[in-house]
Amino acid sequence: MRSPVMMPEYRTLVLLVFLGALTGCAGLAAPEQGREEANGEPVTMEDVVAINNQALALKEQGRFREAAGLLRTGIDSSPETPELHYNLAVISELYLLDLKAALLHYHHYRELSGSEDKQVAGWIADLERRLQ
Repeated sequence: MRSPVMMPEYRTLVLLVFLGALTGCAGLAAPEQGREEANGEPVTMEDVVAINNQALALKEQGRFREAAGLLRTGIDSSPETPELHYNLAVISELYLLDLKAALLHYHHYRELSGSEDKQVAGWIADLERRLQ
């Protein structure tokens, strides 16, 4: 019998439950090309969304290290998803006080998103000043 974690119905339910955690955080806009995981199965956009949303839920529970670890796992599987970098940058800066990691992931976010987000640009400038 298949584990309920792997059933599509469960994934859909998890996705719906965690959508509420996206308020104020980066959402996932564009589909990601499939990537191969260690087990050989492609990483789907649904998987990336689930990882992102679960990490945001962990953040809301105050489980910042777990959230960051989950986002790093997502980035390992789907390094070209800007929202994963954005959320890891925010958690790294505000909750883990890892300013170097935050700066790195804000840069990745800007490069991957192609966005000239002035707010993120300001955060980058602030982090660069603080790290001098």
